[in-house]
Amino acid sequence: MKRFLIITGLVLAVIIVGYSVGPSNHFDSIKDEPVSLDPDLVKLEQAIALNEKDAPLKPDNEARIVWADSNRKEKTSYSIVYIHGFTASWAEGDPVHKQLAQKFGCNLYLARMHGHGVDSPDALKDLTPGNYVASAERALAIGRALGNKVILIGTSAGGMLSLYLAAHHPDIAGLVLYSPCIAVANPALKLVTKPWGTQILDQVFGGKYVVNTYQNPGRNQYWFTKYHTNGLLTLQTLIDEYMTGDVFQKVKQPVFVGYYYKDEDHQDKVVSVQAMLSMYEQLGTPADKKQQVAFPESGEHVISSRFTSHDLDGVYNATEKFMEEVLDVKPVSTVTTTLALNPKK
Repeated sequence: MKRFLIITGLVLAVIIVGYSVGPSNHFDSIKDEPVSLDPDLVKLEQAIALNEKDAPLKPDNEARIVWADSNRKEKTSYSIVYIHGFTASWAEGDPVHKQLAQKFGCNLYLARMHGHGVDSPDALKDLTPGNYVASAERALAIGRALGNKVILIGTSAGGMLSLYLAAHHPDIAGLVLYSPCIAVANPALKLVTKPWGTQILDQVFGGKYVVNTYQNPGRNQYWFTKYHTNGLLTLQTLIDEYMTGDVFQKVKQPVFVGYYYKDEDHQDKVVSVQAMLSMYEQLGTPADKKQQVAFPESGEHVISSRFTSHDLDGVYNATEKFMEEVLDVKPVSTVTTTLALNPKK
């Protein structure tokens, strides 16, 4: 028996050592590089359009400016920058972001994160933490050009990137986070940044690609139905390194967190609600400057899109109230939200 226990212990030790020294994925560190933009807003818009035209994008996935006044194209008191989530596009927040911008007279920048929106079988194969964050930094720089103060709206991984930006740029006026990706709902994804992570992904997905199917056919135009598993490695790497208490403590700005939760059986199945709530408690934001709101009738992870949410009015109204009462942004329009929040799909 003693010999058996010794042999068993040695075998386990070999397995543990073999796992720990197995192949791991490593990305270059994120670089803090300045963003250069044309100060002429008309020329800036043209440069954005030209850059997007050169990318092999799916129809209507390009980044764009939505002007508060398209006839004047001038800087507004506040601008809104919308940062979409992983594998998604600007449509993930449509029409809520547009209606908020209209209500408060804000120029709106609908950003496109690196590698997203492309019409390619290898989508996200080249995504790294560095170029992912760099595209968010560029979006913020464009927001600063469009408004004297910038409000970030981020969905899912866009919420993760918004928290990263807020921790590094205290001049950001406020954050609106819809279902922010602090951790994915399936904890098994944490394994992909550990030894043998790529091999685990290959086994789970049967190769190098993730394939999705959506019941709403219109959604296929604005979300990837197939992408390279490297994207998941990048996403989890950013979560590991930056969705931490140290980063949350550095966020001092007003913050709104909205998410889908009805009960334990009916809640967000994509990202962890518990991780969101834990993040909320760790924010450096004063208690009277932050709000968390569950939307039990939204029914989906993406709570602010016409393609997914069953409670667009609730999400819009709660966000509008936060912007007016907490951020102290003054409305400039009395338009109703009925038509905007119920567009044709």
